[in-house]
Formats: sequence, C-alpha cells, structure tokens
Amino acid sequence: MKLCFDTSVLVAALVQAHPHHGLAFPRLKSVHDRKIAGAVTTHALAELFATLTALPLRPKISPGEARRLLNRDIGAHFEVIPLTAETYAEALDLTVRQGLASGAIYDALHLTGARSAGCDHLLTLNLKHFKALAPGDPLIMSP
Repeated sequence: MKLCFDTSVLVAALVQAHPHHGLAFPRLKSVHDRKIAGAVTTHALAELFATLTALPLRPKISPGEARRLLNRDIGAHFEVIPLTAETYAEALDLTVRQGLASGAIYDALHLTGARSAGCDHLLTLNLKHFKALAPGDPLIMSP
C-alpha cells in the first residue's frame, strides 16, 4: 500500500505536542518500518518546512532543525513526488471546478500529486477541505 501524506499529518507526526500526534505518528512509523510505502509531494516539503519553523513552540524549531527533520524523517523514508506543470494545471482545474478559492489550491496540489504517483490513499487531518475539493473521492482518508 502506498500512502501520500499531506502536511497536516506530517506536522502532527513530527511534533509530539501536537494534539493529533497519537493518530499520525503510527502512520509515520509504519513508513519508517517499511510496512507501507510513504509518499509526499514537493509542495508538502516546502509547506512542512514553513509550518515547522512557524509553530509557537518553546523552544522554536530552527530552520536548521526543520531541515534535519525533513532529511531524517521524510527524505530518508518517503518517495518525493515532483509536481509538474501538468500537475499544477490539474490542481487549478480541480479548484476552479469546485468553485473554491485561496488556500484550496494547496490541498489540490497534494491531491493531484497523490493521484499522479498512483497512491492508494492521501492521508489528511483536513478531511473537510479535501472533501469540498473532491466529494466522495475514496483516495482521501484520515490517519
């Protein structure tokens, strides 16, 4: 089974203080233990770095520490799905078809990336946003 992780699941898995850590961490561990294949989009990597370094934690996660987390916990274990111009066009079309605006495009990038890589599911903690984008899509699931 190949699972694509969106940023919300990755943040929860990596940050022990996150309220959904207990839900997300076992999925990350399953990838590390090679029980499942994990994938992330290139967009998710950038979004994860931005989110980790902006979290109101004490002590804060420095840019260097965020980079180490990405290398150690994501890069070493996950397939990275490159987003092409075609993937971006598909994400834009999907967002427009659903009449969505603003940040919906970022969720659409995760979804179209997961589809293009042949993932069995896209894991997210933002089910409501993804269901608005692709109602009834069996690809979308919560960890």
